[in-house]
Amino acid sequence: MTQILSVFANPGSLLFALLVLSLPLSWWQWSRRWGIRLGFVTLVAVLGLGALPLRDLLLRPLEDWYPPATLPERVDGILVLGGAEEPQIHAVRGWPEINGNADRLVAFIALARRYPDARLVFSGGSAVPHPTGTTTEADVAAGVFDLLGLDPARVIYERTSRNTAENAANSLPLAKPQPDETWLLVTSARHMPRAMASFAGVGWTMRPYPVDYLTGLPEAFDFSPLGKLGGLNFLTKEWLGLIGYRIMGYTTEILPPRRASETKP
Repeated sequence: MTQILSVFANPGSLLFALLVLSLPLSWWQWSRRWGIRLGFVTLVAVLGLGALPLRDLLLRPLEDWYPPATLPERVDGILVLGGAEEPQIHAVRGWPEINGNADRLVAFIALARRYPDARLVFSGGSAVPHPTGTTTEADVAAGVFDLLGLDPARVIYERTSRNTAENAANSLPLAKPQPDETWLLVTSARHMPRAMASFAGVGWTMRPYPVDYLTGLPEAFDFSPLGKLGGLNFLTKEWLGLIGYRIMGYTTEILPPRRASETKP
């Protein structure tokens, strides 16, 4: 189900496919009218999305779902979700390459230093082939922690999950959280509502610590179709993910109740 939804979570690719489809339809006499109409509508959609701030308008509510608050004095555990790692590159180059979601790991390391007694968990699998076996997001994260001075052995690694629902379900038996413990959940702000709902679905109460924001102050008119179409991928992935997780029973509601999140150290 999640794989099916992911196909529709890339509006740029879908619009490109429609444009490509409109070309052969325009060649044949019997379908020429439909091909021209399809191409025209798709082109208008691309131009409209390139001119309108649609991404920010629909992404901002997700990123603002958990407003900043203050960090608690005591934290028993910190869990960060994978997604910043590039296991494919690591498998070939041997370097712990990270992407635009690197704030997740930066915040995790900062929190680990602020709370030296807290239990640390990294959750992320997505294994790729490697000459000596497989490489996971956890392998890349361990390399980053080592480079930045956090002892990798201090972290519990969950290496088998393929999505956020599995992050929650697979991390629970490893971390063994107790009802009276305070745990922080670190992930991208746009992803935090789905992550919080997923952990609540397995009975794990978390305090949100959102990072990796994509929206800032409203921008002046900016016509950039390719850039904005790429940004829409994040938007559609999260909204479709919220709906899909509710349908599949991973969560009990599309959007979880709002709770105060944590300020940055």
